[in-house]
Order: sequence, then structure tokens, then C-alpha cells
Amino acid sequence: MQDVRLETLRRAIEVRGWPWRAGKSIAYGTQLVVSDGAAEVTLDFYPKRGRTVVGGADSPLRRALTALAAQLEQTGPGSRPLVKPATPTGAVAPPVAQAAAASAEVGMDESGKGDWFGPLVVAAVLVESAQAAALRRAGVRDSKQIEAATLAEVAAAIERIVPAEAREVLVLAPEDYNRRYAGLGNINLLLAELYAETAAPVATRTGVRVIVCDQFAQRTERLDSAFARAGLPRPRQMHHAESASLAVAAASVLATARFQAELVRLGAVAGLGPLPKGASAVRLLAQAARRIIAREGASGLGRYAKLNFKPVQEILHG
Repeated sequence: MQDVRLETLRRAIEVRGWPWRAGKSIAYGTQLVVSDGAAEVTLDFYPKRGRTVVGGADSPLRRALTALAAQLEQTGPGSRPLVKPATPTGAVAPPVAQAAAASAEVGMDESGKGDWFGPLVVAAVLVESAQAAALRRAGVRDSKQIEAATLAEVAAAIERIVPAEAREVLVLAPEDYNRRYAGLGNINLLLAELYAETAAPVATRTGVRVIVCDQFAQRTERLDSAFARAGLPRPRQMHHAESASLAVAAASVLATARFQAELVRLGAVAGLGPLPKGASAVRLLAQAARRIIAREGASGLGRYAKLNFKPVQEILHG
């Protein structure tokens, strides 16, 4: 079955280095089986509906292919392709190629890693050199240097300056965090997966291959491996990247602003004010946790809190 969208998807898979083969015969469609050496995923493409159904066990490969499939479904007249055609010699490069040529980079950061309550949020932002001055005028810098009252305003400025296809914010709700943490048993392994999942859509949509992030663990190979499994380039990890990279600073703002907004939203759902931040104000945090348990039971706490924290476990089982 020949379809330009299916061929585009095949090429996008091939450029990421994932082997694929034809799958079983399916009614009204075509199946591909894709592997990355660690996992195997099926893609059922239905040309009449323009839909791609991704199957297989949860894995970085499946999540990366799900992002590719979603991008394919959005592809239409005037939209960016999943794989850029080569630019002929002497021709004017398209905007994505211009961005890459100008040494644009994708910056990444997270928020909520050390907080009892709220989600774990990871953001990726592509910053081009032409946007740098406007972002700096808007006050973009390491989110820790921005007052909480103005953080949402700076985040809104980033969203005005940076196109939607050049940024991505992944919000892992507490329930999903607890499930995935239980499967991995290590926060840095989980973060590595989330970074790859967040970077993949931006890299797919823009073609930019330079990714910079803060080094959140001593073992840098964990993030390198997660990116390799997702078909992404090796990220440049550095300490205090928010100060060295405007793109990372922008990502830190988007991640932190979204995390703070989620604390307010979840607090309202729980019948409280904004949920407390951090992990050091134990008395305040424990009070909020006990109020949630009194209202929703012990099992309800996992809808608001990260259960891997030892004090949270003590509250649950004390």
C-alpha cells in the first residue's frame, strides 16, 4: 500500500536508526514492526482515516513513536514534514534549516523533582539566535532568580516569542509518577526517560540536533542511553546549565511555572489552598498530607504526592 504519509513515517523511522519490517496483514491498513534493540513496537497505519495506532509494551521507543505518529496525523498542506528534504545548492534554506545553521539549541530543565507534592515537569525549548535579545528583555534567566509572582509573566513571554512547535512541556502527574517510579526504582532513570520523551517532539518538529541540559546525575550515561534509544543525538550535559544557556533558562522557566500552576490546581482539587512546595517544611507538608488522607483515604494521597519520599511513607504507614 503506497501512501505518502506512510513513506514519510518510514523515512522518519529510518533516519533515527530504528530497524523496521513489515508486520502482519491488517484490514484496511499496513503494519510496521519497529525495534530499537531493547523493545519492539507495532505501527498500524490506516490511510483512509490518516491514523496510526501504536502498540506494544510501554517503552521509550513506543513513546517516541507515539510522538512521531501524532506529528504525522497533523501533517497537511503547509505543515512541516517529519523528515526535511535536502536543500539544493544555492537555494534558500527553510526556517528549520536556518535555525540549525544559526547554531540554535534545544535547552531542557525540570521542576518538581525534590518536592513531595505535585507532578514532575520537564520542558524543552528551542532558542534561535534571533530570539535571544527579545527573551532577555522579557526577563528570561534561571527560574530560581525570578520572583514567584512574576514567573508566570516571563513564561507567557517565552510562549509569545518561541513558536509552539519549538517547545514542549511534559507534566507527569503524581499517579503516573508513582507508577513509573515503582517500575524503575530510581529518580534519575525516570528523569532520563522523561527528558528523552520531551526532547523527541521538538527535535522531530524542528530538525535541530543540539540539545543542552543541566547534569542532574553523576552518571551521565543514563541520559545518553535514553536519548540513544529514542533516536536522539547525545545531549550536552553541564552543571549550572541555566546560567550558561539561554535555552536551558527558558526551559527552567516554563517547567517551574507549570509546576507552580499544578500545585495550585491540585490544591483546589484536594479542597486546600495551593499545595506546599519542597521537602524541608516537614510540619506543613505532613499537615497537608494528613488532610488529604482524612478526605480521600491513604490511597488518595498518591493523586497529589510522590510516594517515594521516606517521610511520605512514614505518614502513610505510621
